[in-house]
Amino acid sequence: MINIFTEKVKKLTTNLNLKKTFLLVLKASKGWLFLSVMMIFTETILFLGSIYALKILVDKISHVNLADKNSESDVIKYVLIAALLAVGYAIAKAISAYITEVQATKVAHYIDEKIHLTAISLDLSYFESPDYYDVLSRAKEAGSDRPNLVITTMLEIAKNILNLAAVGSLIFTINWLLLPLLVAFVLPTLFVRIFFSNKQNIWRIKHTPLERKSAYLSNLLTSDVSAKEIRAFGLGNYLNNLYKKIRVEVFQQNLKLSYKRTLSETVTTSMASMGFFACIGYIAVGTVRGTTSVGDIVLFLVIFPQSFTLIQNISSGISILYHNNIFINSIFELFNLKAEESEATNFKSISKNIDLDLEFKNVSFTYPHAAKATLTNINLKIPSGKIIAIVGLNGAGKSTLIKLLCKLYKPNLGEITLGEVNINELDESDYRNQISPVFQDFSKYNVSVEDNIRFGNISKPFAEEDVIDAAKKSGAHNFITQFPNQYKTMMGRLFEDGHEVSIGQWQKLAIARALFSSARILIFDEATSALDAVAEKELYDSFRKRIDNRSAVIISHRHSAIKHADYIYVLSGGKILQHGTDTELLNMEGDYAKLFKTPNSST
Repeated sequence: MINIFTEKVKKLTTNLNLKKTFLLVLKASKGWLFLSVMMIFTETILFLGSIYALKILVDKISHVNLADKNSESDVIKYVLIAALLAVGYAIAKAISAYITEVQATKVAHYIDEKIHLTAISLDLSYFESPDYYDVLSRAKEAGSDRPNLVITTMLEIAKNILNLAAVGSLIFTINWLLLPLLVAFVLPTLFVRIFFSNKQNIWRIKHTPLERKSAYLSNLLTSDVSAKEIRAFGLGNYLNNLYKKIRVEVFQQNLKLSYKRTLSETVTTSMASMGFFACIGYIAVGTVRGTTSVGDIVLFLVIFPQSFTLIQNISSGISILYHNNIFINSIFELFNLKAEESEATNFKSISKNIDLDLEFKNVSFTYPHAAKATLTNINLKIPSGKIIAIVGLNGAGKSTLIKLLCKLYKPNLGEITLGEVNINELDESDYRNQISPVFQDFSKYNVSVEDNIRFGNISKPFAEEDVIDAAKKSGAHNFITQFPNQYKTMMGRLFEDGHEVSIGQWQKLAIARALFSSARILIFDEATSALDAVAEKELYDSFRKRIDNRSAVIISHRHSAIKHADYIYVLSGGKILQHGTDTELLNMEGDYAKLFKTPNSST
């Protein structure tokens, strides 16, 4: 029995993460938190003052001497004092509400920013794991307002306890048993709420994947990303039925839990109400029997209901505090996620004045939770100023190789070096500044054309001519100049005055983004897949000039895109099976010749 009780207490204290919550709110709005605390105490003092002034007023009236001409002025004086304290209380309450609102806004902004900064700092592996999205979903569901709500609830509980202490002291003069009895009657409701808060949290964690799936289906049905295919294939009703099936399942299970909680609370709150009226009956009978004075019953009828309300507010506040803290644990769960720390302590600098080769040396890589290696014993070199091509069928490991090249993942075996220095010994941001990729699944930013290009190196001092130059080299300049606001034009349809363009034109913006950067090595991962044959030929026929003689890695299934490369690596099944120049590989037996030694090899 003792062990079970200890375990329950331990669970309660684990969920009540008050210290971390308080420190979080303190960091987000230190000054406003102290102001809020001060106003709570001011409210309490004014409230207690008004109650005490009312008591004195009742005493004065009950002992008034009708023959004394000063009695009327004394009564009026205490009425004015009570009124002034009541007005002061009302003003303090209004100011306190404003301060709380400002504080809540500051805390919400701080938590939103911290969620974003946490997401930015995490490794790519998190974004390829469903567990991360479950944690993120629960953190967002918890809401950025809950931490501040916990602190304000604590302050409200403290205020109600102080008020109860003041009111209770008056009840004690009537009968010392009344207040403890009220507390005893209200406690069962508190225990029921805490019990079901735990149940709700277990249910919430268990159903997070289903909630995410329903959100995904809802997004499919309402966003522009899949709108064409849903209409072309008539998927609307099918996806909507899937969505409804999940929502009905979640709704029914949630309703079942809510029904049990409501039933339990109905019983306990009814018990509390019966106890309340039992106490009133006890005092009423005492008055009839002459054991309780008329003054006591008047005072009792004024204060006792208020005491009952205060006790209920304290009980409700504690249950709300506990419930919100359970949710806040999901926020801390997200904040506790950490990126993989580098083994290096003193990072080496990257020389800017000399040419540096990038090299894979016996690199092997297996994705987290995967049983089979994606890349095995990869050896390739990207010499400074040279164009390297990587060829392979789908699933050969090309995209994974690019992730390693961008340091989005680290090799399990072997090393990647830049200028003979292991890239793990280089500062991550410094290294990534040396690489500028155009991913196969490039992003379409609903911002201005100018920003779409500047995102290639947002820290680079802005110069309009650099943006235009990158657009000209990518082939985007011609369609940009057709827009009414040219480079200031908003892209996409999400916002007002936005312009949607073809996927090929979006891809040209992505290429311009890479060309705008000052990186030493450019990566083109199927970067011309959406371009027409003429635009692709124009790009690659003068490719070396367009990239300013920087190094480049081209991944493509088109011979026209890779035939001008200085050196080509053929990837298959996660291994490099062939390497050489275009002419050498065409004259060899193997995958490269099978792919491109055909009458249509130039396309």
